[in-house]
Amino acid sequence: MNYTYLLEEVSLSMVSIVGRKSAYLGELYKMGFNVPKGFIVSSRGVNEAIKDLDDEIRGILSSVNLNDTTDLEKKSEMIKNMIIMSKLPEEMEKEIYERFSQLGSKYVAVRATATSPLSGASFAGEYETDLFVTKENLIPSIKRVIASYFNPRAIAYRILTHNEAGMAIFVQTMINPVSAGTAFSIHPITEEPDYVFIESSFGLGESVTRGMVTPDQYIVSKTTRSLVSKRISEKVMKLTYDFEDRKIKSVELSKEEASAESLSDNDAIRIANMVIAVENIFKRNINIEWAMEDKKVYLLEVRGIRRLYPEF
Repeated sequence: MNYTYLLEEVSLSMVSIVGRKSAYLGELYKMGFNVPKGFIVSSRGVNEAIKDLDDEIRGILSSVNLNDTTDLEKKSEMIKNMIIMSKLPEEMEKEIYERFSQLGSKYVAVRATATSPLSGASFAGEYETDLFVTKENLIPSIKRVIASYFNPRAIAYRILTHNEAGMAIFVQTMINPVSAGTAFSIHPITEEPDYVFIESSFGLGESVTRGMVTPDQYIVSKTTRSLVSKRISEKVMKLTYDFEDRKIKSVELSKEEASAESLSDNDAIRIANMVIAVENIFKRNINIEWAMEDKKVYLLEVRGIRRLYPEF
């Protein structure tokens, strides 16, 4: 049984196996977009990882009282601890380590990727994400992300909606960005279709996606491929990885650093050109997550603008 797939092996026809995030990025990787290398632990692999716990998990879930938050949280914690303490099949561990070595990177990001559009839309950001994971922490990290499938809100949602959509795990070469953020192929407020709207800040993009800073904003015209406007904000902090302490830290920026532009005009246009190219491929208004390292712009995520394309 194949538990894993390299990013270049996946396609949109494999969404139910590898998840939507990795399926879309796999297509773009094969087209030559600057997507970091990665591999996916398939939904079948995830199911196999917890197969021996199935009966116990079902028993716990059958007694969950959704009207009792304490009960829900207690049973969620029970299930998650069972998964974290369990052992993956030996063949699966071996395959995962082989895939890791093929990436040629010391650090990876480990994320969940939903295998149905509705579960992806409803639970963007709900499951665990681990950044700067090393080989020695890879298996515990994968188990921790699998366990997050049983976070309290996720359990409640699936019980209430009868949505049993699965999960795959996306392991991807870690980018340590100078700046990062999001971009939309239409203006997210006015829905003006000729504008690419970019948000940017220093360090890891989570500071933007989690609303921890007021990001810089750049608007690029699709017609002229030129910068129409920009607004530079006071970005009081950045998220960065401390390699000595092995953890992500919030670093306060000086007044001069905080008011500096996190993107050059030319880099904003480069990001806009990438957004336009992806939009033309999928024939949908999209938003992306991007990161810049060593003057290269990396594409980390692509999705349809949710209110317009919840199935993307």
